[in-house]
Amino acid sequence: MKPSGWFSSLFKRQPPLSVRHTLFGELVFSRHDGWINKEFELWGFKSVELLLDAREDGPSIEQERAFRRFEQQRETLLPRCLAEVDKVRAELAVPLSTFVISGLTIPPLSADPHEHLWTLWFDLVGDEHFMYGVQTDDDWTTLTGFADD
Repeated sequence: MKPSGWFSSLFKRQPPLSVRHTLFGELVFSRHDGWINKEFELWGFKSVELLLDAREDGPSIEQERAFRRFEQQRETLLPRCLAEVDKVRAELAVPLSTFVISGLTIPPLSADPHEHLWTLWFDLVGDEHFMYGVQTDDDWTTLTGFADD
């Protein structure tokens, strides 16, 4: 190997870690964000960006269990989340339209209570300025809606 070939191989970027997870689908690892699936399907919404705040060894059992509990609450939770983001939309005087789920962030769910903050993201059809979301840190008992520009 030529000296320049050896040097460039030292700094060659490795392809990102990826795994096919039985619950979360095709995941790609990012050192900054954790595990990502940009084409996740959630509650009938397609192309939802799923972000799992987890180490390189993958999502934890607790994250899987918590997601299953979350997923099973669709009938009661989705209307509550939509009501929260709609309150925020009304406060901003943004015209009424349809919200679509665009992302879900699942926290590490470690023993540290500060690592329990979930975020469910929404896009409002026709509103290119704001992203809307709902956050909770108590297993979806209390919801806080917000908008981010």
